[in-house]
Amino acid sequence: MGLAILILIFGVIFQLVQMSMLGANEATQLTRRNREVDGLFALVRQLCLDLPFRSQVLLEPGTGVGQRTDLVLSNASAAIFPDRFDGTRVLRLELRKSEGETGSTLRLVEVFQPKEGTGAQTNLFPLMREITGLRWWALDTRDGQEKTEWNDSVKPACLRMELTRRQGNRKEKFQGLFWIPTGLGPGGLVPLDPVTLQGQGPTEVTNPPGGPTPGTPAPRAPAPGSPAPVR
Repeated sequence: MGLAILILIFGVIFQLVQMSMLGANEATQLTRRNREVDGLFALVRQLCLDLPFRSQVLLEPGTGVGQRTDLVLSNASAAIFPDRFDGTRVLRLELRKSEGETGSTLRLVEVFQPKEGTGAQTNLFPLMREITGLRWWALDTRDGQEKTEWNDSVKPACLRMELTRRQGNRKEKFQGLFWIPTGLGPGGLVPLDPVTLQGQGPTEVTNPPGGPTPGTPAPRAPAPGSPAPVR
């Protein structure tokens, strides 16, 4: 009788310990996956904040099954390659499906085309797996509409991303909003280039009081050794 009671007690304790370990493992995996999403959002947010004035944002339909959009940033800041290279840099966030995977892999592709030399340099960095959908929307403040495709000479005011990821038998959706300081302002105004004091693209911009009129070149800096102009 005592042995049977001990067996029952040990069986209950074993089940409790097993359930606790499974719960801890699931919580660890959930924390890791949330950190991956937070890292992705931080990367996209920093890329949008660091976009130069003359860069361009493209939203292109992605390949594969489902609703997918690829984000392309031309003349973007460096993500992997250093800034000292002189040429054209293109960053692409895309989904690609591999054989044997239940979902697609989100990867960052950085292509650098030097001005001199042969061939482009490509760096591929996988960000996360088990992605079932990735969509982007660009906010156009000129008409107040969100667009799923963007191929304009000016950048949108902000980007909205919806990421769908598989978690066991269910799907989780994550949404992020990323503002672009060098994009369209309120009312569709194009910000001024801090160097030339001109807007980008064909859209005309009203300069602040005392500023140069659109189309006039920025004043050049005085040559070394020449006296500064007197105001």
